Amino acid sequence: MADPSSSEFFDQVRDAVLASLLAAFPDAGGYAHGAGVKVTIGAGERTKEHYEAQLLRGRAKGSVELEIGFHAEHAKPERNDAVLAMLTAHERRWRRALGAEPVVGPFLGNDRWRRVSETWTEFDFRDPELVFEVADRLCQYVEAIEPLLAR
Repeated sequence: MADPSSSEFFDQVRDAVLASLLAAFPDAGGYAHGAGVKVTIGAGERTKEHYEAQLLRGRAKGSVELEIGFHAEHAKPERNDAVLAMLTAHERRWRRALGAEPVVGPFLGNDRWRRVSETWTEFDFRDPELVFEVADRLCQYVEAIEPLLAR
């Protein structure tokens, strides 16, 4: 099984996500980073709005969480607020696909950025299905949110 402290687990998630998305989103790309994976649609400034699955360590003493969802990470907080306001205006639409789990608000750890994401506290990196569960959930975010951003 992939070691979550390396990028192997997230390389596998990236490969599964891109294999699922490329037919509908031919300009999808992505890469694994230290403790996560970032999936982008488009290029340039557009990549400041992207999808991630990443480990969050230590928000609670000794905790490890897996965050999955959408991030707006523009340099200017006003731009991130505008993206979030647009998504909030269409919340009923994406909630039908994503359910009640996503939280809308400031990014975890950076007050300038914004998110629509959820955190998992119950997961086991030894479970061979976890790669596919994370990839599937990340694809659900792309499929629910990306059509709104493409307007």
